[in-house]
Amino acid sequence: MNISRAKKNPESTVAGKAKPKRQEGMRETIEAVAIAFILAFVFKTFEAEAFVIPTGSMAPTLYGRHKEVTCSGCSVPYTIGASQEVFQDSGIINPSGRILGSTCPNCRFPNEVEDDPVFNGDRIVVNKQVSEFKRFDVVVFKNPEEPYVNYIKRLVGLPSETIQFRQGDVYAKAEGEQEATIRRKADPATQQDIQLLVYDDAHPPQPLLDRGTEERWVPSLYSSSDKTMGGWPLREGGWKSNPADRSYRLTNPREELQWLRYRHLVPGQAQWDHVAKEAPRSPRALEPMLVTDFCGFNSVDFRGRQTDPLDDGDLYWVNDLTLDATLEIQNSSLAAIIVFELVEGVRAVQARFYPASGKVEIVQRDRDANGEYSEGDVVATADSGELGDGSYQFSFANVDDRALLWINGSVVPFDKEVTFVTEGFNLPGDQDLAPAGIAAQGVDVTASALRIRRDIYYRADVLEYSDHLGRSSDPSFNTARACEVDNGEFNKLASNLRSPESYGQLYARLVTEQRSHHHGLFDLQLAADEYLMCGDNSPASKDSRLFDYWSRPLRGVQSHRYAVREIDLIGKAMFIFWPHGMPFLNDGKGFSVKGHSVSQANYGSRSGRQEVDKYMQSDADYPLYRAPFYPNIFRMKKIR
Repeated sequence: MNISRAKKNPESTVAGKAKPKRQEGMRETIEAVAIAFILAFVFKTFEAEAFVIPTGSMAPTLYGRHKEVTCSGCSVPYTIGASQEVFQDSGIINPSGRILGSTCPNCRFPNEVEDDPVFNGDRIVVNKQVSEFKRFDVVVFKNPEEPYVNYIKRLVGLPSETIQFRQGDVYAKAEGEQEATIRRKADPATQQDIQLLVYDDAHPPQPLLDRGTEERWVPSLYSSSDKTMGGWPLREGGWKSNPADRSYRLTNPREELQWLRYRHLVPGQAQWDHVAKEAPRSPRALEPMLVTDFCGFNSVDFRGRQTDPLDDGDLYWVNDLTLDATLEIQNSSLAAIIVFELVEGVRAVQARFYPASGKVEIVQRDRDANGEYSEGDVVATADSGELGDGSYQFSFANVDDRALLWINGSVVPFDKEVTFVTEGFNLPGDQDLAPAGIAAQGVDVTASALRIRRDIYYRADVLEYSDHLGRSSDPSFNTARACEVDNGEFNKLASNLRSPESYGQLYARLVTEQRSHHHGLFDLQLAADEYLMCGDNSPASKDSRLFDYWSRPLRGVQSHRYAVREIDLIGKAMFIFWPHGMPFLNDGKGFSVKGHSVSQANYGSRSGRQEVDKYMQSDADYPLYRAPFYPNIFRMKKIR
């Protein structure tokens, strides 16, 4: 994503006709104004500067031009990118870029969003006095390909490292190291801020549920002999759901752990079409699938073409998950225990909380050759400082091969860092169809606000250069995008998401073939003054992975085509000081102040004057600014 400086609009002043009585006062005013301008210039040049985000390559951390949608299927609020609707250089409406629809990341309902309000990108402050840039900082820099354009990305590779992307994670090998190892986000707050929604149980697809579609959270007792629901059979008793307030209650569980499991049941177009037709029978039953890198921000339908599956996802399995829950604990015994579990292929990780003492344990359960998980070993303990009955907010994450637990907003300090080592591929099993669970014993529990989120999945996509790829003197024809798996195999991979074993075998084979075919293309080596930058919106970001290098030699730049040189770094993004105004009145849409600019020249390729006139009129009536509005204070925050 490139970014532009925020425009400043100083207030104009009109001098009065009467001559000031004191010439000294006039001189002091002029001097004060001059000094203010000088100080502002110095501060801007050497300390900090304001920028505007135009595109969505850093979503969800930073928004470019976007729309905020409330899903008609489940009422969940989510954001979609809208920078494609205008030409970036002129701001004139792009006739083929108008966004007509969007797919909800929570329930996959196809929403109509053409008339939804559009907002400009976040305005941020950038610190230009940075002594050291660290991994996972959000950095503003100049791309050597376009030195007149400012870009903003997340720093993932440091000087003299070799970077690899493996199953969505960042691996690096520094000088002197034999093997590349996973690089984790040092600040847990950064990890939390960049998570993307998988499913929010407070916003269920009610029209589907009313017609008999199954819930995603269901009671279960684990049984290795019954493979229903990925090894978690449905059982009566135990947890009782209350659909009215989206809560689940467990009363007097004395004998064994009672489980509440999440199944990744994803509705599709067929289910929503069934509802739209008001068919009397229930829609086709859903089958659980693996959690994928589906990105709601990119799931938009343009005028004249549909969503590109390469952009919005449902391609790659994501095993880095976070489970959020609010638990009301009552009548806890001395033996009471609360368990949270996240499954990630080769292992399942549990956080066990003992209300009577406040003790917390992390348990690692490894998967054997038969697909069964061990009873588990305690790998870390802590005193949470929280104990007894009451209301608790839990957030349990297994991200970047590291377990973290938050209780009531604070990270639990374990006696050691809870990290894991994955050798080779981490491939899914049947239980990854139901990857999250909550269990309790010896205590009455009411669970609510259940939510599943996922980490950013960095796609291993790069550019390949070859004289054999094109037949033109234009070097851009001699490039091709080399994806994590060959793009001709995407459909095969996506069709196996409901069969974890088949998906795993196919994924491992395709990635191995791709890396063998392209040799070292996916190993990004950095020189002593080079950095690697990636967008948080990995499916739709032109970042280091996809930078080219055709104009660099012409500018005297000899860096790696994917690298950003140290001299190109401008500063570190600090704060979102103005996200956008929130319109009110007129059903929350406000009133149009100014429409988008349109140009007849941009419609020249369309056939038929009547069609041209129709689009010209609709686009000209498309509000660019709305009033009245109030500040969106909830997105004014520190950038992590």
